[in-house]
Amino acid sequence: MKNLLIILATSLLFSSCKESAIENNFIYFSEAQPTNVDEINEFPKKFVRTYTMDYSHRLVVQPKCAYILEIETLTALKSELDSIPELEFRNNQVYDKLENKAYKTFIKGDTIAFEIERLDTIFSFAENEIAKQYKSSLVLNKEVDGKYQTSILKLSAIGATHTQLGTRKDFTKLKSELKIPFATEMKENDTLHVVLTPTRADFRKLLRKEGFEYESNYLFK
Repeated sequence: MKNLLIILATSLLFSSCKESAIENNFIYFSEAQPTNVDEINEFPKKFVRTYTMDYSHRLVVQPKCAYILEIETLTALKSELDSIPELEFRNNQVYDKLENKAYKTFIKGDTIAFEIERLDTIFSFAENEIAKQYKSSLVLNKEVDGKYQTSILKLSAIGATHTQLGTRKDFTKLKSELKIPFATEMKENDTLHVVLTPTRADFRKLLRKEGFEYESNYLFK
């Protein structure tokens, strides 16, 4: 019972929107990528849709934002739900009194299962965010202390790939396969991160690469 309450409380806490980024990002760019390409102020229609990895993981692109939707199914007895002040079993649905909404609910005997959705924002055209369309890709740049974290949403014939560039392993791959100029920022003989300065041609070659550490594939829904 106690464990269930902890799980439910944690799930409800993270059911609202949050920011998505690689922790301890290692790769930055000196400018928003790709260079010499105009910024866009909303996503083009061909990108606006829902992409599906599986039932529980989806990528949703709207004209002014993009987010990852994760669905978690929680199971409890009705007596256990009655012990949680924030929740109420109403009209055969689990109702969240704090969020003022009902969750999709399944009932089997005394067991109640319901779905919690987590929205993990990856881009929202905020003041420090720059998006560019380049060929069949959206390049999403977030400015951090004068340099840029970059992720890529690339369309294919069957869906899309979302890639977050940022790990040491990714940099090792790029360094061995491409000759992009970079600067290294150090602290006490330890490399904090690198700042890449690619040309547009360099970045075009980067877009053709696959196998990055944070790379997720989705199908058209």
